[in-house]
Amino acid sequence: MKFSDLVPDAEKLFLPFDPEIRAVRSDSGQCRPDSLFLCIDGLHCDGHEYLTAAERNGASAFLIDASHPEAEQALRCRSLPYAVYRDTRSAEAFVTARFYGDPQRKLRLFAVTGTNGKTTVISLLNAIYTLAGIPCRSIGTLTGKLTTPDPAVLYRTLADFAAEGVRYVFMEASSHALALGKLDPIRFQCGIFTNLTPDHLDFHQTMERYADAKAKLFRQSERCILNADDPYAPRMAREAAAPLFCSVKEKSADFFARNIKQNGMYGVSFDLMTTDLVFKLSPPVPGLFTVMNTAEAAAAALSDGIPTDIIRGAVGGFAGVRGRLERVKLPTNDYSVYIDFAHTPDALENILTTIRGFMRPDQRLVLLFGCGGDRDKTKRPVMGAIASRLADFLIVTADNSRSEKTSDIIAQILCGISGAVSYTVIENRREAIEYAVGTARRGDVILLTGKGHEEYEIMPDGVHPFSEKTIAAEAAEKYMKARGLY
Repeated sequence: MKFSDLVPDAEKLFLPFDPEIRAVRSDSGQCRPDSLFLCIDGLHCDGHEYLTAAERNGASAFLIDASHPEAEQALRCRSLPYAVYRDTRSAEAFVTARFYGDPQRKLRLFAVTGTNGKTTVISLLNAIYTLAGIPCRSIGTLTGKLTTPDPAVLYRTLADFAAEGVRYVFMEASSHALALGKLDPIRFQCGIFTNLTPDHLDFHQTMERYADAKAKLFRQSERCILNADDPYAPRMAREAAAPLFCSVKEKSADFFARNIKQNGMYGVSFDLMTTDLVFKLSPPVPGLFTVMNTAEAAAAALSDGIPTDIIRGAVGGFAGVRGRLERVKLPTNDYSVYIDFAHTPDALENILTTIRGFMRPDQRLVLLFGCGGDRDKTKRPVMGAIASRLADFLIVTADNSRSEKTSDIIAQILCGISGAVSYTVIENRREAIEYAVGTARRGDVILLTGKGHEEYEIMPDGVHPFSEKTIAAEAAEKYMKARGLY
């Protein structure tokens, strides 16, 4: 594709020649002959500082930010083609989408945004449309390193899906992706809002800016499904052309969940009521939060014309999401170990409350948790307070400390822990899991939170393989052998 065809909306275009572009790159080290180099002024480094390196590796055209006239002058002196934009983040998404043939126009895309519940909702939608025989795929936390991939990965993936004959794509839309313009080229058939609670404030700074980023999705969506019970629903609705509301409280909502019954560890059941029908849904996933997640997925499918019998069947056979209240297989039934991705105060409270709901009074709830490094620090003592209120014994440990000292993160968590609860600190997460299993009492429910589906650990010295399921199972086997029980 010609360079000029990729940048038709450039604010300024210098075109001493019009090269054929065979690759689009934002990393100078990945440039090769006939590459377009995107100079992104990023969160950690400025791509404009790598113009020479990109040229040396074969870049033949450049996209630069209007705030960098020195880069423009350097390229003009070298007679190298360039395009200037005021928002290179958004431009990156549009240019990359064009390079891959605008695949978003060939697919029906649903996006889910919110602090919690995104993965479950897209998983439910995938199950519903699969049962309906409609070719579909999902993009989110379970499919890549980022909740929403960077444009180079996202639009290539969408192009691959379109080439495979996929018709629907269900994706998680993170607040970062929305704020940074990764999704700007997409017009979504349906946007879904789950909830908004404090998170990512290291990036957004305030809840208002966090909400603004989420609300952007609904300006880009033809149809919107909103959680009416969340305080931020009105903010989202202001951006939506014709919002549809889900509620477990308001009978007047477009979709109202009534007759809610909790069936312990076997899930929940409820009737979903609309203006012209009522039908029963029984997802086998425990927790009141499952009701809203299921109701929103069902509402999105119903409003798209999927029959109720398909929705009911898919929901009833839904096995849950990997790493979300997932029970670890152990060589004993004396105690149980669950893993969950909960890493925000709201998610932690929800999962602890859910487990309390199906435990016997004589059982002990042991919680192993930490908080991520280089992320919002304000939630650390809050999570400590929630943990000490709802668990019987705490093991405070590392959780992807990244560049921070684990001991510093733990110290901030401990500020919120009540003196009334027993706890121990074990910085090494593997050792902490082994301790939890090795000291388990009969009937204990051990919950490992924060990592869920992740199979790695991010520490100051790098990324390491880390499977909590494997570590817990091996610790249980070792525990039993030491006591002659295995």
